Amino acid sequence: MSHRDVISVDIAAPGHRVSDRARGPVSPGPRPGQVSPGYHESYIEEPVKGDEDDDDEYVLPDDAGFTDYLLYPLRSGENFFARFTKNFGWRFAIQITVMYLLVKGLMMSVLGLVKLSYCKKTLKIDGSACQTMMVISSTPWAIKGAIGVLADAYPLFGYHKSSYILVSAVIGSIGLFGLATFPVTSAAFAAILLFSVNLEIATSDLLCEGKYAELMQSKPKTGSTMVSYVWGCFQIGSLIAAMFVGPVADHYDPKVLFWILLPLAVSIIVPTSLGYLADERVSPEKEGIDMELIKTYPYIVLFCVIMAVVAVGNAAIDIFFFEEHFWQMVYAISCSVLLSILAFLWLPRQLAMCNFYMFMASVLYLNISGAQDFWFTADEQCVPGGPAFDYTYYNTYTSIVGAFTGWVGVLIFQNFMSGWTFRTLFWVTTILQCIASASDLIIINRLNIAWGIPDKWFYMFGDAVIGPAVMMFAFMPAVVLTSKLVPKGLESTTYALLAGFQNFGGVVSNQIGIYATQVPTSLLHSLLVIDTCTQYAGVKTEAPCNFDNLSWLVGISHCLLPLFAIPLTFILIPNKLMTDKIIEDEATEPTLLQGALGQDEG
Repeated sequence: MSHRDVISVDIAAPGHRVSDRARGPVSPGPRPGQVSPGYHESYIEEPVKGDEDDDDEYVLPDDAGFTDYLLYPLRSGENFFARFTKNFGWRFAIQITVMYLLVKGLMMSVLGLVKLSYCKKTLKIDGSACQTMMVISSTPWAIKGAIGVLADAYPLFGYHKSSYILVSAVIGSIGLFGLATFPVTSAAFAAILLFSVNLEIATSDLLCEGKYAELMQSKPKTGSTMVSYVWGCFQIGSLIAAMFVGPVADHYDPKVLFWILLPLAVSIIVPTSLGYLADERVSPEKEGIDMELIKTYPYIVLFCVIMAVVAVGNAAIDIFFFEEHFWQMVYAISCSVLLSILAFLWLPRQLAMCNFYMFMASVLYLNISGAQDFWFTADEQCVPGGPAFDYTYYNTYTSIVGAFTGWVGVLIFQNFMSGWTFRTLFWVTTILQCIASASDLIIINRLNIAWGIPDKWFYMFGDAVIGPAVMMFAFMPAVVLTSKLVPKGLESTTYALLAGFQNFGGVVSNQIGIYATQVPTSLLHSLLVIDTCTQYAGVKTEAPCNFDNLSWLVGISHCLLPLFAIPLTFILIPNKLMTDKIIEDEATEPTLLQGALGQDEG
């Protein structure tokens, strides 16, 4: 799995009901006759009330005819949207649509798809530089915990959510304007601008998620409607992005896509500034830093801050020492050891164990997309007889097929795997992941050509089909397990913390993967005994190209190392069904440090 290797994941994903009690005391709202700044008066008259029953879904009549079947998708969609707006209000529907259709769906998907063509055609940099640039730019996803703590603890301009979204949107819009207009030639400078865009997406996603989780808590019977709407918007946005990114990248400078993204970045400002998020202004006595939150959860708050410092430090090292891949790797590994130790000391035991497993699963699947992506799209001069995929195929066609098979993966999971234990799900998924990666090995070694199967056919029905389904197999139990372990009263911030920690696992995977493609062969000869295993080094993605040892690199990074996560499942993952209760005691599970000090957290 190459161009779909990503380092930004979101464990606090739509689809899992989380409390927003971590947001601190709820403001009583404006005084009678007073309208808070940025909060639309008519929306104040539309509060979400009670635990009302959700309306019935649209069903076909008993005597349904051809016209009824033909119009079913339209009527069903109309019924669904009517139920959503009735329960949550049309203003909040606009806020969520803009966020998950335009910002997270369209904008984030375009950024992920355009990176390869932007590196090769616009910046003209090699694979290692491209991958380093993406590590830097994705840093905001590793600091989501700190963003959540900051928003919880300090209402900026009187608001816990809206003000942070607006500030991040301005920063992201400035970054996109710079990418679209400035003659950017430095990968480090491009990474800083992309960092600002990801900061907008990560911040807006986290805080909108916190708000809709709060509404789902107040109307739990409508939770499935909210979940379906959010993910539907995201999937539609992703599909739209896939349809045009490839053709545009093939025929124009990919830089033109940043002009398309600029109005999308600005779009979130409009509904948020109009108060459509329904983020109430805190009362004057609640303004300032919420010290009670910090005193109540000191370890979790401190862990979020340390993780943010570590992640930003990693980005700074990558920027100022752009070519020093060895020291980048050393820093990332050292920080991951520190964070893992602190997680076991400061987080509840079972939560720390499961989180460490998912962190290590990310690290062990080394991200070598800088080498793989460039090989699949290299021209005849660079890789004679290679696939030479164009961006329309590599970004558009495979992404459309991947979106479809991802949904198939969800159906398979729900119907055949949902009754398995967590432990079985994780080790089986690891094996399937390695099998999916083996299809890349077959293409790289040109075995499919020897079998008479063209590259596009083999890739489309190999990695493009299996990969997204396997990713869903891994993603869904991870989210369910995490939702059963988070401390009560701090659900939203803990979700953000765990997502950030696992995203940092992706950072470590990238840093090791970048160094693995660049490490001198002579150094490995002096360290390893088996000569054939040392020949995977020295990949060059620019003329004169050298991909002679890429197959060894893929085999070790994607087929061998991930298998080491299997024994960890039997040590760190509970052998319980997804429907079982993980923590038997109703009280919050104590941390190892609290246990050593003889304290209990209840």
